[in-house]
Amino acid sequence: MSTNPCNDQPPWPQLSDEAAVTALEFMHHFVESFESQYFGEIHRYHEERSEANIQTVAPLTTDDPPF
Repeated sequence: MSTNPCNDQPPWPQLSDEAAVTALEFMHHFVESFESQYFGEIHRYHEERSEANIQTVAPLTTDDPPF
């Protein structure tokens, strides 16, 4: 594992291949469970943000040529 001198995080511990895969599978399962449990909240948050972004975009006018 390479270290980045600009990164102020402590280095991660060495893991065996099996431990790395087990940890990764656990994290995938956790994220899937979290998304399943909080799908409504996550969806609402992203929907509200996308609607706010759409409303702040200026409408296109056909009077001005594009160049």
